[in-house]
Amino acid sequence: MTVVYVICFAILLVAALMALSRVERGPSMFDRILGVDVTTAVLIGTVALIAAATKRGDLVPVLIVLALVGFIGAVSIARFAAAESAEEKRILTKDELEDILAQREAQGEDSPTEDEESGAIIVSVESDDDEEHRRRDR
Repeated sequence: MTVVYVICFAILLVAALMALSRVERGPSMFDRILGVDVTTAVLIGTVALIAAATKRGDLVPVLIVLALVGFIGAVSIARFAAAESAEEKRILTKDELEDILAQREAQGEDSPTEDEESGAIIVSVESDDDEEHRRRDR
């Protein structure tokens, strides 16, 4: 029976790694939501497997709580993501943001700016390192 538990743990580990890579890589908000949901399911499966391997019945309430937390979390995040517009669902890369800000600067607009089509506000945030690099470049 130990071989079955080891195989199940290995499968759960692979599923957890794949889900966490989906959370990290995205590309959309819904991919990340799905990754978090799968990670919660893997956690529930791991606790269930531990309960079966150790023959502990006192972990059943823990499984119920984890299932409820996973369900409520997934529904809450999905509602939040569904309320966003199409433009807000994607995080811009640094290059894309620089291109947009360069276009706005060329037009003579001040930051923060508001995108007329989506209503999104674009703000450039500079860290102390960026400021120091700009001073050195001058």
